[in-house]
Amino acid sequence: MRKLLSVLSLLMASTGAFAQGAHDFKFNEVYVYTPTCCSGDSAQTCDKSASYVDEYGQPASWIEIENTSYSTHEIRNCYLTINPAVLDKEMSAPEREKLMSVIPAGDPRTSVAAKQRITFFADGKTNRGTLHLNFQLPVGEPFTLYLFDGNAVDLLDSVHVDALPAGTSYARIDGTEWQVLEADKVTPNAPNVAYYNNKIKEFKEKDPYGIAMTLMCMGVVFSCLILLFVFFHIFGWAMNRAAKLARVRAIRAIHEQASKVVEMAKQGTTETKGIDMETYTAVIGLALHEYFGGTHDLESGVLTIQQSHTTWADKSHELRTTPLHHQAVELRKS
Repeated sequence: MRKLLSVLSLLMASTGAFAQGAHDFKFNEVYVYTPTCCSGDSAQTCDKSASYVDEYGQPASWIEIENTSYSTHEIRNCYLTINPAVLDKEMSAPEREKLMSVIPAGDPRTSVAAKQRITFFADGKTNRGTLHLNFQLPVGEPFTLYLFDGNAVDLLDSVHVDALPAGTSYARIDGTEWQVLEADKVTPNAPNVAYYNNKIKEFKEKDPYGIAMTLMCMGVVFSCLILLFVFFHIFGWAMNRAAKLARVRAIRAIHEQASKVVEMAKQGTTETKGIDMETYTAVIGLALHEYFGGTHDLESGVLTIQQSHTTWADKSHELRTTPLHHQAVELRKS
C-alpha cells in the first residue's frame, strides 16, 4: 500500500512539473515562405530570408517556439494548429486532437534546453519527420497560431499574424513586443534582433570615435551633480531657517510670559484676579523667610511632655464619699 501511494505521489508530482514546464513554451518567430518571391528584382532578398531549409534542403514556412524558463522541458505530445475551431469550449479533447498537429515523442530534439528554441516546418508533410506539421501557413492572409498542451485542453500560447510581406518574419522582441523583421533580420533558431535604429546609425557615422557621446554623458553626469548640490544647499538653508524660526518663537513666548508676570506684579488685572503688589510682596517675603530660616525652631524629634500631679488627676475626687461602718451601726440602734 505504501509503495502504491509513493508511486501515485511521484506520478502526480511529475505530471504537475510537466504541466508547469509546458506553460513556459512561447511562440518566438513565424516565417511564411512565398514560393513566387524569388522572381524578379527581389530574388537576392528572398533567397537570403529562405536560407533556412528542412532536412531535405527544401525551404518552407516555419514556426519557432522558445523555452522561456531556466530549465529543460519537453514539448513532445503538445499540439499546433491554425484552425480557430479548436477554441470551442464545448468541443471534447479527442475532437480537438483531430483538428491539430501533434508533436511526436521519441525525438531528442523535442527536449528544449533553457532559453533555447525549436523550429517546426509548416509544410503539411508529416512523413518527413518529427519537426514537420500537418498544415501549411497561408500566404498573403492573416492567421492565428495556437499551441495546446498534451491534454488538448489547455491553451499554452497563441499569436495573431497579419499578412507578411515576402521574405519577412513576425518575431517577438525582448520577450513581449512583436515586430515584423526584414529579410536580413530573420533569425531562425536564434535570438531575435529588432529593427536597427536609423538615428543611432546616423549618430555613429557622425561621431565614429565617440567624442560627442562622451561629452554628452559627462555633461549629463555633471549636470545631475550640480542639481544635487543646489538642491541640498537650498534644503540645508531651509532647515536652518526653520530651526532659527523655532528658536525665535520659543524666545518670544518666554518674553511674553515674562511680560505677563511683570504686569501681574505691578498691578492687579483681570488675568491676576485682582491680586495687587502688596500681596505678591507678602507671599515672596514668606517664601524667602521659610527658605532661609523657616517658621519653626529646630527640634530634636524627642517628645518633651512630662507628667505633673494635679488635683485634676486625683481619682478620689472622682467618686462620692464612702460612709463609715460605725456610723451605719449607730443608725441601726437608733
